[in-house]
Amino acid sequence: MNAKSIIITVLTAVGAMVMAGCSTEWEEISYSEEMPSYSNDELPVKMEVHKDRADVILQKDLTCYINLDGVQIKQTSKNKKITLRALTPDTEYHLSITALDGEKVLTKDMTFKTLKSYATVIGWREMDLYGNNEEVNLLVRQMPGGDFLDITCKELDYSTSNLRLRRTDADGVVKWRISIGVENASVSEEGNIAAWSYDMAYRVNPEIGDVLYKYTRKTDDYLINGAYACKDGGMAVVGKNNTDGKYYFARLDANGQLIHEEEGDFADELNDVHEIADGSVVAMGRKGEKTIVAITFDAEGKVVSTSSDDTEYRNLEHSFYLKQSIRDNKGNIYFLGHGKIYIQEYYNYYECAIVVKVDAKGKIEWIRTQHDARGVISTYIRFIDDEKMCVIYAGIRTYLSFITTDNELLQDVAFNANYNAVYVWPVNDEYTQFNLYDNYGRIIHIDTEGE
Repeated sequence: MNAKSIIITVLTAVGAMVMAGCSTEWEEISYSEEMPSYSNDELPVKMEVHKDRADVILQKDLTCYINLDGVQIKQTSKNKKITLRALTPDTEYHLSITALDGEKVLTKDMTFKTLKSYATVIGWREMDLYGNNEEVNLLVRQMPGGDFLDITCKELDYSTSNLRLRRTDADGVVKWRISIGVENASVSEEGNIAAWSYDMAYRVNPEIGDVLYKYTRKTDDYLINGAYACKDGGMAVVGKNNTDGKYYFARLDANGQLIHEEEGDFADELNDVHEIADGSVVAMGRKGEKTIVAITFDAEGKVVSTSSDDTEYRNLEHSFYLKQSIRDNKGNIYFLGHGKIYIQEYYNYYECAIVVKVDAKGKIEWIRTQHDARGVISTYIRFIDDEKMCVIYAGIRTYLSFITTDNELLQDVAFNANYNAVYVWPVNDEYTQFNLYDNYGRIIHIDTEGE
């Protein structure tokens, strides 16, 4: 059974237990004595069914006796609106109301069906190392075989001492956890791990979590932006010279020894790096405030080729940031990040999510930007199958976009921003149900048809 099947099986069971344990509770109403046994007219009433409740709305204040599927309920005070809560989603109910209007007795019988549940917490992964739910998740990377690599920290305190790298299985069981103060990490197709902060990059043993070796930035003038654990046991590290405005690149061998390092003018900085199938690596960065640049280095760290794109009106300076990269089975690489783009309609720059595709030789094929009027920041990218992938990006709301490897938009779904999704997988082929893993470790089931 693969990781996705394991997770869905476990979470379905959890969801079933949660629903089975729910009791029916009512707000603003209480159990009554016996209802009157007489009626002589029909009660004017309006029923409004919402995701979290059903409202019974009367034309004027009346004392009401309510029967809901065999349960007798009495409204204890006069009220034009009676709210029913804790109703089971996607369920049909029979409502019978008798109201006293002076000497007149009015009745109403009606059937209504509750809406499908839109969002349900169906599971969680244990993260609370600090207690009081203070630990939050910064990112999730999937490991080959179904395990997960993630970085957690103490909420609202992102100091180096509070950052932790860990590996968990599909059920959330922690296999190892280390405190090395890293802010980002990458997982290769072979399952090798590189992790880094602005001043240090580490190659980490994926089996037990110990540090195999580390690389320290050249001087305080340099910043590390990305790293990748290569198949030969070495590591590629990219960044920038903060003083001279040049990119920086370093290639290490399997013992962590420096093979080659250089800085140059092809780009002002490099933000991410990923290995190509032949052992070379492609690094992605920017030149000026507008141009996105890809530089290919061979296994020895020497520049092989460059590729650039400046066809879209961007502002990348001080905002361009790449978070993650993945490679398909044809050798193409997709870099996810964010920057700013000028939106003509609003005459201003707004944060946007950026996906850049480079081919197996490191040439930029296309660049896609996703945004709204208030700006968004990218979170995660993953493959759904050989031809499709999904991208999470967030602003006022959390967005999930499904695109093809040829840059065709299949679907764009918007969720409430409170979900803070850092990982996602679809539950069905129609893309109407998803499981989101948020930054509190909760796994939330989303049914978009219940909106």
